[in-house]
Amino acid sequence: MIFTGAPVGGGYGGGGSYGAGGSYASGGMNAGGGSYAGGSYVGGGIPAGGVMGSGMGTGGGAYAAGGIPGGGAYVGGGIPGSGAGIGATRVVGGNGSCCGPSGTMYAGNAYGGSSYADGMTGTTIHANPGCGIGSGPSDTGCCVGGPETTCGGVGNACFEGTGNMLTTADWSYVVPQKQTFVTPYGCRIRPCCLLLALLSLLGMALAYFLRPKSLAQLAPLPAPVGPVGTCTLWGDPHIRTFDGIRSDYYSPGEFWIVKSDNVWIQGRYLPTKVTSGLGVTKSIAVGGPFLKGHKLRVEVRSASWDGQPVLTGFPSDFSVPGVIDMHYNNVGTLLQNGREGKALHIVHIRLEDGSPEGLQIQVNRWMEPTEGDYMNVKITMHGQKGQDGHCGNFNANPQDDDRLQVRARVGKTGVDPKDSMYATKTPVMVANRPNINDCPAQQLEDAKTLCKQKEKKFIPSMACLIDVCFGGKGFAGTG
Repeated sequence: MIFTGAPVGGGYGGGGSYGAGGSYASGGMNAGGGSYAGGSYVGGGIPAGGVMGSGMGTGGGAYAAGGIPGGGAYVGGGIPGSGAGIGATRVVGGNGSCCGPSGTMYAGNAYGGSSYADGMTGTTIHANPGCGIGSGPSDTGCCVGGPETTCGGVGNACFEGTGNMLTTADWSYVVPQKQTFVTPYGCRIRPCCLLLALLSLLGMALAYFLRPKSLAQLAPLPAPVGPVGTCTLWGDPHIRTFDGIRSDYYSPGEFWIVKSDNVWIQGRYLPTKVTSGLGVTKSIAVGGPFLKGHKLRVEVRSASWDGQPVLTGFPSDFSVPGVIDMHYNNVGTLLQNGREGKALHIVHIRLEDGSPEGLQIQVNRWMEPTEGDYMNVKITMHGQKGQDGHCGNFNANPQDDDRLQVRARVGKTGVDPKDSMYATKTPVMVANRPNINDCPAQQLEDAKTLCKQKEKKFIPSMACLIDVCFGGKGFAGTG
């Protein structure tokens, strides 16, 4: 509303004003000690002729009512006086673009209508309380989301009013007068913002569906279709391949035991104090796509799953449903002759590979103080696509599992560091020194026999084997 109460001590006309001092109520101010809604008379100050004096306010004066852009409140004639009223429009709050028309409002009286001959006519436009986001629904003092920072809104850029609700009230003070109120209501999102919102949602959807998937999120691998076979590693180390041939690998290092498209098993061979430099199996690491990004590592005295210790007690168990099942106990078969009667510490592992049996591994741990730590390993699994390694290529042809042929296929320097499941690499080749693994199988067997006789011990030294393999039998007879 324009007027908050009846004029006090004066009213319209005769140079008087609203109340003593020419303003609304005593004190010369309008509600709360301020001028009209933070504005005062702008565009010329107080109209010539006095405040609401005889006649009417002349050109330029305008109730700013909060600083309405583009000319503001009483336009097209100024303030109605005691004579014939001239229509005027007043905007209460708002900045225009979201909450109502901007610039010079409706000139003349409401929507261009004629004034009453001896009365007063005017239009008041309230701010849209529901346009934008940031203010309460009863807030008509500012354009919600407009440039008035006190509103706290953020809606002006993307919301616009949807229409005006008109209400008319009549009242009298001294002379008949009619006042029309226009209250904007409702709001809608601007089409451009709706398009931006849809594009944003589309972008989020694309980001979700195109995001990189971890191995754990990949679809289950198809079940292996190859036959089931067993490969065994024992001693320093000797290997019985899936196709049934024995091969001996003596060099320390990290090597492929099983290398296929889906299953990766690597072994670390290192010497003990009784092997005279020959390698024994110290550790195995299992990974590959079939484990969906997980990694299992079993040492002689420890085990870990994704780097976290497991099977820390004896006996103990560990499992991840649908992926791995492990048990550590003293139950199992021997994998090496001469171990009868010794205490057993056996790790049983079953890994899901899509087959009913799963991929099974048995690890017999040996921790005799006089021997040093090492392990025997038995792997039972289906043949895999692209398979090779120290356990052979599992193609039903034992002859191509010969050590020299395997090394020619998978390399002579062990697992490439970029493919290794171990943090460090053990040197395999010694500069300017023949490698025992390059000695043909039968020639190596003859060297072992001669070196055992020479050194009078069950496990001959690496030095003697190399000398005999690459220097000849005469080296076994010298001191």
